Amino acid sequence: MTEIKSNSANLLISPPLAGKLIFLDQQISNFLKNKQPLLYITTDKSPEDIKKRWLKNKFFYGSYEQLNFLKFVDAFSYQTGNLTDSTNSIKRVSGPVALNEISVALAETQRDLYKINPNHLVIFDSLSTLLMYTNPATVGRFTQVITAKIKQAGGTIIYTLEQGMHDQKTIITIEHLMDQIIQIKQEKNKHFIKTQNIDWQPFD
Repeated sequence: MTEIKSNSANLLISPPLAGKLIFLDQQISNFLKNKQPLLYITTDKSPEDIKKRWLKNKFFYGSYEQLNFLKFVDAFSYQTGNLTDSTNSIKRVSGPVALNEISVALAETQRDLYKINPNHLVIFDSLSTLLMYTNPATVGRFTQVITAKIKQAGGTIIYTLEQGMHDQKTIITIEHLMDQIIQIKQEKNKHFIKTQNIDWQPFD
């Protein structure tokens, strides 16, 4: 399995349905089983849909949520008209363009996770949604600021980016902010992964 180093910023680039969620769920499971808390910032799906996926894949997250090891920032639900209130484990913000709200929710949640274990994981899925609504320069500055805050607090972050949706200049701008670039692809129903230091190899 590709190593995610502690206190690092990672960019996961993949085409749609190429295995991104498989990789993310592996990392999430590993961190939580090692008693390292998780914050999942989602712009593409509701936390409730993510939980359904985990249960379908027999990942039973309930005990982690009860122990406050698992938190969400939901930047998806409001834009669908679902005005569900925030809960102990889910902070709702008004959408993917609400960068300040996302940043505040991240900071508040991260303080709670830091008390449990400074070595925590943040998933940001995905930057592509932000780039659909906000100009690349603004997204780049936002990414740079929250990455610095997460790493300063001892955390590790994995951002996702959809391949084929963005011009090369935008991708390079985001890549320059990262410690590691991870690429995923699918060929003949098999998933492959690549980093700067490791050439394409299968994973599942």
